[in-house]
Amino acid sequence: MKCKKCSDQAVIHLRAHNIGLCKEHFVEFFEKRVQRAIDKFKMFTREDKVLVAVSSGKDSAAVLYALKRLGYNVEGLFLKMGRHTNAAERVVKQLEESTGVKVNIYDTTKHFGELGTGEIAQIVKRPVCSICGIVRRHWMNRYAVENGFTVLVTGHNMDDEATFLFGNMMNWQTEYMSRQWPVLEKTHEKFVRKAKPLIYVSEKETYAYVFLNNIPFMEQKCPFSKGATSSMYKKYLNLLESEQAGIKHRFLFGYFENFRNVLKQTHDVVLNGCSKCGYPTTEEKCVYCKLEERISEHLTQLSQSK
Repeated sequence: MKCKKCSDQAVIHLRAHNIGLCKEHFVEFFEKRVQRAIDKFKMFTREDKVLVAVSSGKDSAAVLYALKRLGYNVEGLFLKMGRHTNAAERVVKQLEESTGVKVNIYDTTKHFGELGTGEIAQIVKRPVCSICGIVRRHWMNRYAVENGFTVLVTGHNMDDEATFLFGNMMNWQTEYMSRQWPVLEKTHEKFVRKAKPLIYVSEKETYAYVFLNNIPFMEQKCPFSKGATSSMYKKYLNLLESEQAGIKHRFLFGYFENFRNVLKQTHDVVLNGCSKCGYPTTEEKCVYCKLEERISEHLTQLSQSK
């Protein structure tokens, strides 16, 4: 297959667009899609100080590198969540060296007596993914606010967002559906704007981008993600995509254009300041602070029983 742009040998065939592209023109295509998302949804400008949530996976590596190439003022943030993240931390340091973008590392375990998310989950008897989400959301936002970043970027691609929407539709989680949008605006003094610049690119395209640019990333999935229902939803969306190329895009952006605003009007959320940390919550005290307190009480009881 030949590249549609220059007739050189294509390195990738994009079925949803019915084109083949060489390395140079695929990289150009990918970065134009990222810029399109930034412009279309008014995510941020080159005057913003952008923080990318880095996980060691392909998506955050891709968006970190793409934003640097596009000329944005960008840094990364990797949250150390326990011993199981040691390998990921090594990959993140390689990513920093390879891209030349500073990646800050913050150890969240120091707030939980050096316990990781797996150990915390056992104590409070909740799924590890739930605990991880609570801690990550709190510290990504808090680190951004405390260090003067104006935008927090995550590496959610089109497949991720379509899967999230599909899962919520299957269970009619309309409150979550109403909040799904490529940008979350700043609605509280301690809530930084959130953005998803990979909204127009697929998982396959993201993988190709990091591979062709030799960007370090970890292919191994989180050890706690096995059996996640999101994997099932993604599998069935992939089957649909194999039969009807472009259906994920039509599904996701059709929702954005035709239905999301209707739901948003019925699910407006008022954020208050947490009575302990001051960060936004819909309750009197945020779930993160409640979790911190519960683990502190547990550790105190353990020390007293010795």
